[in-house]
Amino acid sequence: MAIAVGDLNPRPTAAVDSQWRRIVTPIPVPESIPMIERLRAAEPRSMAGMPPIVWHEAEGFLVRDAFGNQWIDLTSGIVVANAGHSHPRILDAIRAAIDQKLLATYAFSSNARLQLVEKLVALSPIPNSKAILFSSGTEATECMISLMRGRGRQINPHKVAILGFTNHYHGRTLGAQLAGGQSLDWIDRERVHYLQMPFPNFQNSCEDKSADALFESFLTHLSERGVDPDQIAGLILEPAPGTTTEPIPRDFGAALAAWARRHDVLIGFDEIQCGCGRTGTFFACEQTGMTPDLIALGKGLTSSLPVSAVLGPADILDQAEPGEMSSTHGGNPVCAAAALANLQVIEEEHLVEASARTGARVRERLRSFADEFPASVRSVNGVGLFISIHFHQPDGQPDVELADALALEAVRSGVLMFTTGRGYLKFTPPLSIDPAAADEAADVIRECFARVTNGEDR
Repeated sequence: MAIAVGDLNPRPTAAVDSQWRRIVTPIPVPESIPMIERLRAAEPRSMAGMPPIVWHEAEGFLVRDAFGNQWIDLTSGIVVANAGHSHPRILDAIRAAIDQKLLATYAFSSNARLQLVEKLVALSPIPNSKAILFSSGTEATECMISLMRGRGRQINPHKVAILGFTNHYHGRTLGAQLAGGQSLDWIDRERVHYLQMPFPNFQNSCEDKSADALFESFLTHLSERGVDPDQIAGLILEPAPGTTTEPIPRDFGAALAAWARRHDVLIGFDEIQCGCGRTGTFFACEQTGMTPDLIALGKGLTSSLPVSAVLGPADILDQAEPGEMSSTHGGNPVCAAAALANLQVIEEEHLVEASARTGARVRERLRSFADEFPASVRSVNGVGLFISIHFHQPDGQPDVELADALALEAVRSGVLMFTTGRGYLKFTPPLSIDPAAADEAADVIRECFARVTNGEDR
């Protein structure tokens, strides 16, 4: 079995020297262990969940340490580097912004912020859009929640409930966690007007139902919970959830949108993971056929520095009075310059189209692996370069141990992945990845499966 999560005992590795991969040391590298141990001494243990390597340099779709190892990166630094790591144009934009000697502006006007928000408004699929900038994704989802509640109260003072779905993720702050699927046993969500509904698992064969039937099941859950739809201000969801990487089916989305219109419920799409070209369309909502009322972007919005954004119609975004909706570092001039350069790179280098093409060939390769080992691989899901491989035990439960062992074994073989702790792997490289490198990474996953399981379909 591969090294366990958190294990700092160096293990020998087979030498790897391909066009893109190079492994020349044990993993973890013995010389890196003191640094990792110092980090663990200074940080909470929540930061110790990734494979035990020390990043030194990241360029394009490659990550290197200081000890001669190089990986094909399937993480994009947790789905951030859509345009690739350290893209020259993004680096140039950051350098130029620094040389201007303007490092912070709060809500005072700046040209960098102007150019970025105008670009986002031009890209937005929402009519009559405006855009507001923040730093983190969770700030953007909190903003969407506030906007939905503010608009709901204009209709009815009691129309403040936020409806979310299990297994959807919206961030780490309390409001974002309440809206998302994280366990919060110590708080009664409904007392603070957050509601959660089971989200249909469209890939689960035991739910072999039509979109109409699945939507009726959604309505039944609402009714059984005694939820009055007219008390719901907003519905927040990922158009392609990070846990399944599969877009909401169009028929189900159409029914959901019609229901929301009937009850004056705003739809907010959290595209922080799945946006900015990741799914093979610039906005993931294009995969669903839905046009939401609000969209939150982040991560791949800059491929580098912290920027997030909320897009929505002027009448909704203009609810707050001057000074009531802002962020200390929202639209930071250096970060805004990086984001604008990133959007230009994605457009001019046709990375959205590359995501669709490369993702299609990778999924075909991975699905042949899944067909070979049906007792272990439940499914290969996704669209564009937003792909997940799900493993299951004989009783049907997610095989967390196998998935995490595979991620760690892949790192030992020159393919960088993160452990999820949930029984699946994420295949989310930069959209600029060479298709042949993506193929090679998929083949390495297959080889690692054979080593971890001794070639057996468990």
